[in-house]
Amino acid sequence: MLTIDAAPRAALLAARDRRGAVRRLALSRFVSAAGTDASGVAIGFALYAQTGSAAVLSLSLFLTTGVGALVAPFAGRLGDRVDRRRLMLCCELAAAAVFVAMALLRTPVALLALGLLATSIGAIFGPAAGAAVAHVAGERRMSWASGLIATGTNVGKTAGRLCAGGLIAALGVGSVLLLDALTFLLSAWLIWTVRRAVSAPRATSAAGAAAAAAAAAAAPARPDSPRLPRGGFARLRDDRTLRLLVASACISTFATAFTMTAEVPLAFELGAGALGLGALTACWGAGMIAGSWWAGRALHRGNEATGVLAGRLAMAAGVGLVGLQPALGSMLACYLLGGFGGGLMGVAAQSLIMRATPDALRAQVLGTIDACRNVAFAAGVAGAGAAVAFAGPRPVYVAVGLTMAAGALPVAALVRSLGGLRPLRPAAEPATAGG
Repeated sequence: MLTIDAAPRAALLAARDRRGAVRRLALSRFVSAAGTDASGVAIGFALYAQTGSAAVLSLSLFLTTGVGALVAPFAGRLGDRVDRRRLMLCCELAAAAVFVAMALLRTPVALLALGLLATSIGAIFGPAAGAAVAHVAGERRMSWASGLIATGTNVGKTAGRLCAGGLIAALGVGSVLLLDALTFLLSAWLIWTVRRAVSAPRATSAAGAAAAAAAAAAAPARPDSPRLPRGGFARLRDDRTLRLLVASACISTFATAFTMTAEVPLAFELGAGALGLGALTACWGAGMIAGSWWAGRALHRGNEATGVLAGRLAMAAGVGLVGLQPALGSMLACYLLGGFGGGLMGVAAQSLIMRATPDALRAQVLGTIDACRNVAFAAGVAGAGAAVAFAGPRPVYVAVGLTMAAGALPVAALVRSLGGLRPLRPAAEPATAGG
């Protein structure tokens, strides 16, 4: 009679438990991202309708980016010092309360002030969530989990943006904000259903000390990281992989601020109006969804750096070629390409960052990277309006594509140091003994 050993069966059940937890976290990101992006459109609509000033919209973007940059490093430390699951729950519940307040008030001052508060809450949630997913998924399923989370988030964002206009017209700005509050509550419930631990035991406990000692003994020595730094900035400084990834991300994020500013003038230059602008946004979102979905299936430890490089170059090509196209149709194809590269790159970079960082520092490192990217984006926003007004949208797109290509150089150096380019296909399953 055939029997099933207890150890393999326990491993199978544990793997199913991990996958189920990651899927629930991905679903929570889907519903939360859909509501957040729909409400973002609603807030921008309300601010412009009440003030008639594009400068107020720019001020809102600049302030929220600045607050995110200031809060992110401290938020990362919080995510590594308290129970991440409880922290994520508190953030989602607090965000729900903030959006209820927005729906009730809706004055420009209230929208700006509460928007800054919502940004701060999001800055706390993001690093804790990223670190939690990495811990739940484990080393073997890192790329799959990153791809699933990114796909859920990208689908949610795209759905929220596509539905925002219709929701505002049918329900009004206040109703859209209330719906967003409901999505935060649903996200909180999904996080609550995840019973698996989402962080390693704290080093202050006996179990945590033992786990930390075991991890330190098992970890291979790294010539570029001789000791475990105490914070996110120190980790970036001492780890070559993280330094190169962040350098590339900051260059690309700085450039992205210019295309975000140039999108609306481009749509009007083409005579496409709001429908054309929505089509561009939808194509980028569709590309992101496809890229992140494929990345979760094709990437693994051996080819993630190649994935970042391929994604960066696809983004650069997609964005840069927009400025050379004669009509909206071919521009939409370029947006699909750029979005695909962004989805692929994001999953690959997230997995590399998580592999290069011990669990006790993951939220801090993610928070620090968020801060660096926010600073780069704010710097881009500060000069983007003048650049678009001076040169026009098409030359700006070409310049951004070239800048993004330059941003791929640090990643090319990383790929070379790791042994060169690797095929972007799934790893072969290890052979099992016996027949």
